[in-house]
Amino acid sequence: MSRTINIKGKIIIQNIEIAQEVLRELNLNIKIENNNFIFNEYDNLDRIIESEKAKEIEQVETLYTQKFNIYLEQVAEKERLEIAEEKRVLREEKAELMIINAKKQGYKLKKEIREDNTIKLVLQKRIY
Repeated sequence: MSRTINIKGKIIIQNIEIAQEVLRELNLNIKIENNNFIFNEYDNLDRIIESEKAKEIEQVETLYTQKFNIYLEQVAEKERLEIAEEKRVLREEKAELMIINAKKQGYKLKKEIREDNTIKLVLQKRIY
């Protein structure tokens, strides 16, 4: 008895590159179609066991989910570092502007302390 076996994965693929990498690693006869993992094959000799193919798809989806979560963590870390750098640049610009304005008003910079993302300025002005 010949039949066509169609098994569709449960998760939706959000990153095709990672999904293709997983399929290359596992080297299974599973394809990507409409953002899902799919096994679709004609079995003319009744040698394909559906439950095994379903387990293979679950295995592919599990590995894909793990790799995708690692990818998301790396992207979030990269964005966090970029935001921290932008904040540092803005703090530097603000500190320089404050020092320039203080010097215009006759103050002298006596001490500058930079720690814990804060800037402490000690300004001195002598009036005669």
